[in-house]
Amino acid sequence: MRARLAQLWAHHRIALLAFVVAIGALGFFGVRSLAATIYWMDPAHQEQRIKGWMTPRYVGQSYSIPRPVVEEALMFEKGSPLGRQRLSDIAAANGLTLDELQVRIDDATAAFRAEKDDKK
Repeated sequence: MRARLAQLWAHHRIALLAFVVAIGALGFFGVRSLAATIYWMDPAHQEQRIKGWMTPRYVGQSYSIPRPVVEEALMFEKGSPLGRQRLSDIAAANGLTLDELQVRIDDATAAFRAEKDDKK
């Protein structure tokens, strides 16, 4: 095995390095995907009551709703970047409480799901 690696290193250095980088990337992204799948499959992380630390992306993942629905519920202008703003900051900027924001998210989620069911 060591002799074979030495031969590959001597004659195919670039290909061997590319292969090692590819295996490393596969491992990194595979572990990230598996961790995200396990996290979001946990019922404790699905449709959580919102908290101030959450971001719009987290809410979208938790409620399984697409970005445009989240943007509308959180009163973002179309095309504006959601970024990593916290819900507490979004609520304060719009003069709302987190409970009022929760109602908006629940209503948007219900409307999205009703529309989705109508299309079936």
